[in-house]
Amino acid sequence: APRPAPPGCRRSWPQYGGTPRLTTVTSRSVDSVDSPDGASGASASDPWPVDSPVPVLSAQDPQEASTWAEESGEAPRWTAVEDSASEAGGETGAPHAEAAGGPVLGARRSEDELRTRLGLQPGDWSLPAAVRLNGWIATAVTGVLAALMRLVGLSHPHSLMFDEIYYVKDAYALWHNGYESTWAAKSDELFARGDFSGLTTEGSFVVHPQLGKWLIGLGMQVFGPESSFGWRVVPALAGVATVVLLTRLTLRLTHSPLLAGLAGLLLAIDGVNLTESRIGLLDIFIGLFATLTVYCLVRDREWSRARLARDLAGTATGHLAPRAHLRPWLLAVGAAAGLTCSIKWSGLYLLAAIGILVVVWDTTALYRAKVKTWFLEGVIARGVGDFLRVVPIAFAVYAASWWSWFLHPKAYEHGWAAAQRAAGGTVARSWLPDSLNDLVEYHLVAYNFHVHLESTHPYMSKPISWLVQWRPTSFYFPTGSQLSGQSCGTAHCAQAITSIGNIPVWWSAIVALVFAVVILAFENRDWRVWVALIGYVGLYLPWFLYGNRTIFTFYTVAFVPFVVLVLVLALGSAMGMLAPVPGSHEAAHEKRLIQVGWIGEGRPHPRGALGAYLGFGARPSRMRLSPEWTGVPTWRLHGEGVVLTAMVVLAAIVFALLWWPLWTGQTVSYEFWHWHMLMTSWV
Repeated sequence: APRPAPPGCRRSWPQYGGTPRLTTVTSRSVDSVDSPDGASGASASDPWPVDSPVPVLSAQDPQEASTWAEESGEAPRWTAVEDSASEAGGETGAPHAEAAGGPVLGARRSEDELRTRLGLQPGDWSLPAAVRLNGWIATAVTGVLAALMRLVGLSHPHSLMFDEIYYVKDAYALWHNGYESTWAAKSDELFARGDFSGLTTEGSFVVHPQLGKWLIGLGMQVFGPESSFGWRVVPALAGVATVVLLTRLTLRLTHSPLLAGLAGLLLAIDGVNLTESRIGLLDIFIGLFATLTVYCLVRDREWSRARLARDLAGTATGHLAPRAHLRPWLLAVGAAAGLTCSIKWSGLYLLAAIGILVVVWDTTALYRAKVKTWFLEGVIARGVGDFLRVVPIAFAVYAASWWSWFLHPKAYEHGWAAAQRAAGGTVARSWLPDSLNDLVEYHLVAYNFHVHLESTHPYMSKPISWLVQWRPTSFYFPTGSQLSGQSCGTAHCAQAITSIGNIPVWWSAIVALVFAVVILAFENRDWRVWVALIGYVGLYLPWFLYGNRTIFTFYTVAFVPFVVLVLVLALGSAMGMLAPVPGSHEAAHEKRLIQVGWIGEGRPHPRGALGAYLGFGARPSRMRLSPEWTGVPTWRLHGEGVVLTAMVVLAAIVFALLWWPLWTGQTVSYEFWHWHMLMTSWV
């Protein structure tokens, strides 16, 4: 049975895998505290000794006391039932005001105290060397695995498939004409044979910025435009880089090499990221730069809060907010967001979502630091500063990505304003320089195309179905003479490249998403989960605004790193590897429980309501995973969570092995292919 609460305290269970809360005794008199004699009827087998004292807050830990006081709304008066309590609190047995956790007017706060309040480790803390080394090992292993899965057999098929007929040829035109150009009819087959004679010098109307096509063309420059490996190698490297970035991001959030490696592994074997890493499309670059943007965002949160603690060290509560700083990582956020927008305009929604999140985090940091007029300072002063550090940088990076268009008069719509003027017509926005006005007009035409794109496509799908992978996109399915000479052991062979996500990952992530929102985000107020949720907010939810537009499930490659991150954070919580954030209520509770011997080595780690109901946590953990890999002590591990994670990972690996032929275009029997179409909507 679960361990009873210490005398004078009661339990509440914040989450499955979380730490119990102790509700303090706030009585004014020690007489109101239950005497140990009152527990004389307890069973002799009761694991909590009847003479155990109620925990006493020490005056040596004012930060912990003040955090506890703010949570309860008044200064808690922990009262011990042993004789030493009266010595600590005087004749009445009540602790001193400092020990009780009440705020001391004029008290000056140390930098470490402020760092704890802001969710940071102490200033002299660093990740242990063994954990850092294991983190790099996890990064290297997942990176190598991702590289092998994306680069081996990359040149197959040696033909333009799906939207490569647009982006690969546009990439070639950019590197040879300096702008996207039109091609003569039937140029696709000629292009695959190394014949590029179909390229003209007439500007072509394209509806996406140029950066992604420049990147695709870079591989063609290195390996030759006639090489299908060259068409796809840079997207493949982008997929590998996304795996590496997600691994490092997860390590930064959790300090657990095991969880970091788990995130990298699940993304490496996901079918959406894998298939779009092996084709010359643009969307894999959105996923890369979006992950880079969020990584820089996390670094800025750490940097800015550490600087705030340093600036306010030695001050009392109610001090004026310190002056703002340059914040190099926030400038990097703007640059990375600009790169995302330079692939496709869908990056604009991520930019907006991250901008709001930065202001919220800055405002809550000032609140936690008890700065005077924290709300106005955060929303107005810091908000304007955040805008100026992010948006102009993003705009400048985006505008710079059009450099080649500005340099080539034959590019589409370049010269529009002059043509309007020569025809005797009025020129809209005549106050703008002609070249910039031409680009604005180009954008208006492209936007009009996007919002009115309603042509049907056999693989179009609605965003509501994306998380369950209801209608994956078929990139390649040759028939007839295209399969001549192929052998599969039967008379009817098939090849397919279908962007089907790793179903155990995607479906488990749906459950994890609910857990992350309800428990981690709103009940525990764990800021780390918002790092994952911002990917959904900025890269998934906006597609619901375009329900009538022709859109596809493969767009999910932009936010699949955050799908994996949500799943890993939820599994980490279930395994007990998601340690509380410093300064959080959960961290304060866990520290107190360790001090009074409620939890620790040789004792069971408490479970939440669901775990306790299922009977978990009654005995100490028998797991002996190394803390240098898990990031937490062994007593904190939850065996049932480890088993659950192992089941999800095993299912994901088996799925990847079985669907590998359909992700890479291997020759299989038609029956093999049909057996893998688990739902009729996949055909």
